[in-house]
Amino acid sequence: MGSAPAKNPRGRRRRAALLDAAKAVFIEHGYANATLDEVIRRAGGSRATLYKQFGDKEGLFAAIIANICAEIVTPLTNSAAGREPEAVLLAFGRTFMAGLMEPRGLQLYRVLIGEGARFPELAEAVYRAGPAVAADQLAKHLRRWIAEKRIRIVDPELAARQFLEMIKGDLHFRALLRLEPHPTAAEVDACVESAVRLFLHGTLKH
Repeated sequence: MGSAPAKNPRGRRRRAALLDAAKAVFIEHGYANATLDEVIRRAGGSRATLYKQFGDKEGLFAAIIANICAEIVTPLTNSAAGREPEAVLLAFGRTFMAGLMEPRGLQLYRVLIGEGARFPELAEAVYRAGPAVAADQLAKHLRRWIAEKRIRIVDPELAARQFLEMIKGDLHFRALLRLEPHPTAAEVDACVESAVRLFLHGTLKH
């Protein structure tokens, strides 16, 4: 199992087409009933290309999550160096939530929850490709800010995971359950801002 990113424009376009087709197939049929033949029929190409890019069906699903995660962690790049922690965390939190609350992202998450018990290797692969990557990228920044004495945190890895849960509040769970009313963009943004303030400053007055 594995995922080999394409190195040339044509290969990247082919990879993007396969991922886009796979998203639709997994959403429509679920993981167990989705077939690589249907993905290839919609995207074009061959099994050899798909296997070279993603390894197998499990690798394909994990690659979809990794692709979403790559967009989510965009604010946590080297360009964040020198910026205030609050600005970086706000930008990251907003991008993170935009990715989580996107309709197709929610549908894929529901597929994973429904199939995770039957396919534990899939659940582990998706966790490594998505949440673990986001937490690791954030922890790197937390460690740098600790070294620069801009924040005080004992365990940056734990703090990173806690921050990811804080910015979700109950909004992601409500959206997954399709509860009405659906969280608004303003509600999501307010949750992110509140979580960042709480994370950086706590609840005590100094």
